[in-house]
Amino acid sequence: MFCFAMAGYILCRKKLADSSHAKLLSTLEVYIFLPCMVFKTFSSNLTVKYLSLNWQSILTSTIIVICISVLAFFTAKLFTKNSYERNIYTYSLIVPNSGYMGYALAEALFGEQALMNMMFFCIPVSVFTYTVGFCMLTKRKFTLKKLIHPVMIALVAGGIVGLSGVKIPGLVNNILNSSSNCMAPVSMLLTGMVISEFNLRKLLSDIKGYLIVFLRLIVIPCGVALVLMLIGKEEYLLSAILLFAMPCGLNTVVFPRLIDENCEIGARLACISSTLACITIPICISIFI
Repeated sequence: MFCFAMAGYILCRKKLADSSHAKLLSTLEVYIFLPCMVFKTFSSNLTVKYLSLNWQSILTSTIIVICISVLAFFTAKLFTKNSYERNIYTYSLIVPNSGYMGYALAEALFGEQALMNMMFFCIPVSVFTYTVGFCMLTKRKFTLKKLIHPVMIALVAGGIVGLSGVKIPGLVNNILNSSSNCMAPVSMLLTGMVISEFNLRKLLSDIKGYLIVFLRLIVIPCGVALVLMLIGKEEYLLSAILLFAMPCGLNTVVFPRLIDENCEIGARLACISSTLACITIPICISIFI
């Protein structure tokens, strides 16, 4: 996966690709590949039995997200007085890169059932991302319309198909599988291409970025894992690690562009965290899983 990120970075630095290609890849991810993966997973695995056994997963995840949000809000105040920069730091601490990296990694390492468990556990984070999070980074008012998003639509549609027991035709399954297989390489290519737009030395030289990344990659996943172990919820441990051990998301780069805001801070956090995640993710998995 990280080789693809390097490939995306090199392609852009060598002028073989540019921001227009990154926009195209982002569009494909958001509107085709990620929704296909979400729909395929939920339609295949979400049953009445699964829902009855795992409904507490969403409740647990919601409580975790609320706690992290409160801590992130006060922590971000220590890093800057600028309100918009605080929003970026807050968002980066709350929302990991689950869509572009976490889902692909979960399926590759632990299979579709683990991916399903992670996606189910991740629902509160997804809701936050496309409602409160989106408004934080675009300076827009909060509305429930933000929930009408390709990923959420795919989640609901896949859930309905799964719960109803409707069989998906083989051709459709092949299309969904092919699209899902594109998730990991395309997402990492996109990560490398986004980072390439900025001065790498400057991105890697800011101490604030490393402190936020330390919280994102070490403190938060380890804290969540320890709490789950203390309260006897080890069944959610794998999903929690696969979610909260991921690096900072790319939305801190993508969303600010919609209002022409400076996205260098977001790129810095994405660059540092994606690089260090090569080390921290295997460590977190080996310790807690």
